Amino acid sequence: MLQSTALAFNDASAKNVGFDISAFKGQFQGIKKTGGLIDTIIFIINALLVLAAIAAIVYIIIAGVRYIVSQGDEDSVAQAKRGILYAIIGIIVILLAAVLVNFVLVQII
Repeated sequence: MLQSTALAFNDASAKNVGFDISAFKGQFQGIKKTGGLIDTIIFIINALLVLAAIAAIVYIIIAGVRYIVSQGDEDSVAQAKRGILYAIIGIIVILLAAVLVNFVLVQII
């Protein structure tokens, strides 16, 4: 069984271990570095998104500590849980914003 599986990849379109993808070379180049205003804007937006993600992670840690030290107080526990939930929602929004911004910028450039 293992031998037949190994032979399935040993055909003319394969090289040693992987497939030959030389037909795809040069088609996707990503964002070209021109050193101009657009690159500076991309860098600033990505840096702000990273800083926002770091702030959300720090907020999760702070809310987690509040949850631990709440000592069963229902109001404190609820507040800490809301903080964790809001921070997770914030991270999801930040990730979606990063994907959207980078996708739009690749389409423009």
